[in-house]
Amino acid sequence: MEIGIPARLSSGELRKFGLTVGGAFGVLAAISRWRGHPTSTMVFGAVALLLLLGGGVAPAVLAPVYRAWMGLAKVLSRITTPIFLGVMYFVIFTPVGLVKRALGKNELVRKPEGGSYFLKRKQRVSGSMENMF
Repeated sequence: MEIGIPARLSSGELRKFGLTVGGAFGVLAAISRWRGHPTSTMVFGAVALLLLLGGGVAPAVLAPVYRAWMGLAKVLSRITTPIFLGVMYFVIFTPVGLVKRALGKNELVRKPEGGSYFLKRKQRVSGSMENMF
């Protein structure tokens, strides 16, 4: 399901974007400082400060940044989703299927019980099928 970016963004959405992404960049700045990387600390800190100020004071200014960020997210999702699903298929589902097949198990084939594929019910259903509720 692909959802486009609306033409008009509310100030609440932009404020939430600025504070959330600015906070994330603030965390990255703190981690960079803790690891002793002064250049990346300054870059992450400046981006965090701009986003937090923009989100708090003038959220409408963040509209182009929001659109660029969502465009980048769309491109990344087109790349990472097939890779992730391919890894899931070939690393998890295929080996499980091969092991089950080697053990002679097949969940799609039902063995007939008593000469019939129908399941025997232990008790009768009471009530009318016309008026179920």
